[in-house]
Amino acid sequence: MTRYDFFAKYYDKLLEPLEKNTIDKFRRRFVPLINGYTLDLAVGTGNNIKYYPEGSHVVLIDKSEKMLEIAKEKAKKRKDLTLDFVKSGVENLPFDDNTFDTVLSIDVFCSVKNPYKSMGRVKKILKTGGMGIFVEHGLTGNILKDFLLYLTNILTYPIVGSSMIRKPLEYIQYAKFNLLEYGHLKNSFYYFIIRKE
Repeated sequence: MTRYDFFAKYYDKLLEPLEKNTIDKFRRRFVPLINGYTLDLAVGTGNNIKYYPEGSHVVLIDKSEKMLEIAKEKAKKRKDLTLDFVKSGVENLPFDDNTFDTVLSIDVFCSVKNPYKSMGRVKKILKTGGMGIFVEHGLTGNILKDFLLYLTNILTYPIVGSSMIRKPLEYIQYAKFNLLEYGHLKNSFYYFIIRKE
């Protein structure tokens, strides 16, 4: 059991304001960019599913069985997709190297225990020439904003395991991906489009 199993049935309701005002807009923009055999990291309750392109083949992972159960219910509305659900954390992906054409990660690396190791594992399971799409939040470089993020982190990290003070660009650079595009989205959210050379 994970901490997410305990509040899975309340998760969508609790995060509804953030989802509606911020993250859903990111999903709408970036999820349709997936191509080929895709791995969707830490899918939670499956809010990316409605934006997968028609005909997509996606493996959805999450370490919470209860979250995956909710995602499976949402998936029933998409008869045009091939979806496989796997219980797994990001740190120890149970896939062979050079398996996926695309890896999708939306609001994930704030909560993995070892983001450097996890990004390195992501690189291994991507095919050469494969693409990664990351939408993550973290420190901004603005003193006042980052001070507020550190204060927020005092609550969010111990309660829900979500760090407000991560540095996602560093993880991508550590894995030596080719960074094709990145930019600021809203508040402390950024996007990164990468390729494995």
